Amino acid sequence: MQQQPEVPSTPPITPPPNPEFPQNYPPKKSKLWLWVTLAIVGVLATIGIVVAIVLVSNKTTPSNNTNISRKEAVKSKDEKKNEDKKQNLAKSDSKCLTSADFRKAGYGYMKDGYFTLSDGKYNFKNVFFNADSTQYTYEGIAVDELAKLGSLYKSNSQKEFSIELVGQTYESSKTSAGTKLAMERADKVKQGLVSQGFPENKIIISEPKIASHDNSDDTADRNVTIYLVVPQECSEK
Repeated sequence: MQQQPEVPSTPPITPPPNPEFPQNYPPKKSKLWLWVTLAIVGVLATIGIVVAIVLVSNKTTPSNNTNISRKEAVKSKDEKKNEDKKQNLAKSDSKCLTSADFRKAGYGYMKDGYFTLSDGKYNFKNVFFNADSTQYTYEGIAVDELAKLGSLYKSNSQKEFSIELVGQTYESSKTSAGTKLAMERADKVKQGLVSQGFPENKIIISEPKIASHDNSDDTADRNVTIYLVVPQECSEK
């Protein structure tokens, strides 16, 4: 058998590269879209966090403002108390009587701020008498009150104050007999104060006044009113 000559194989024809396209065309899928997506998600998350913080802040702000207001109110009250204490201390160091002076003398009810004056006077006490008499209605109480006034003076003799005594007539209109009795009662109170150490020259007996007459039983107040006469600037209010 006659062997046929070998036919040489022809390599496949590869078209030359197109100069209009790069060698790696078509391009591989890029990861740029992934980074863009992550960036957008990050921005949205940041915005959400900021909004949440703002909402929480708005809810807590009124509470904080309330707390601040309460603290300021408490501070204001404390400052006022401190200011009152400073003023009372200043008065205590001056020639003014203070509520503290009364407490030291036995008048425990005289709280700070109680010592208030009207036209330089303080309506202090009433001493009561029996009808048509210079006899105290409550002897023990009257003597005790005069003793405490004497103690008040002894502890504060350097301060500016005096006493005015005003009796009341036991009648619907003034008569010489009623005026005389009212003056005698006031003088008895004066002598009681002097016996407790209160200087006589610091006690004034003023003209008696007509008592509030009670027509139902034909009686009226039978008392002597004790006023403390003090410079008006010493008033605690």
